[in-house]
Amino acid sequence: MSNQPLGRGGDGEEPAGFSPSTLHRPDIFVAGIILVLCSLLFARTFWFDLVPDSLAQNVQPTDFPRLVLITVAVIALLIPFEYKRKLRRGIDLDSDRRDPIPMAVYATSFALVAFVGITPWLGTFASLLFISAGLPLMWGERRWKFLVPYVVLFPTAVMWLFSVVLQVNFLPGVIGHIFR
Repeated sequence: MSNQPLGRGGDGEEPAGFSPSTLHRPDIFVAGIILVLCSLLFARTFWFDLVPDSLAQNVQPTDFPRLVLITVAVIALLIPFEYKRKLRRGIDLDSDRRDPIPMAVYATSFALVAFVGITPWLGTFASLLFISAGLPLMWGERRWKFLVPYVVLFPTAVMWLFSVVLQVNFLPGVIGHIFR
């Protein structure tokens, strides 16, 4: 697959009488993968259990995931157009894409999957504490005067916002009884 925008020949020259497309082939491929995943996950929401309106806490369990998936899909549709906009500003996105993917990307992906896996057992708040501490440490943050307040305040603020303000129930986990 060529990294040339659509409409360019193999030599990078413009065909006579043809204006270059604003689409970038690798980005079309990435956007396509994202759209397929969003479609599959959206389809999965049709198997969610329905909650009676009196217990739905203002929204059905399908509403929030569907809204997020639609938002991600709309943003994914913009990806193929980004290359030309950046190129006009003198930024070549493909130059950074030639570098191998750093190991931190794989480690972060593993940590986030582990976070999802341990949350039902450990509970939402404790899991948020672990991921809030683990990711910055994994990325090399060692300034404790910033790290400690972040690890304490961010999960607490998230839990307060969703639990108290939005009245969303979270998985209590093994230590959830402490907060009741």
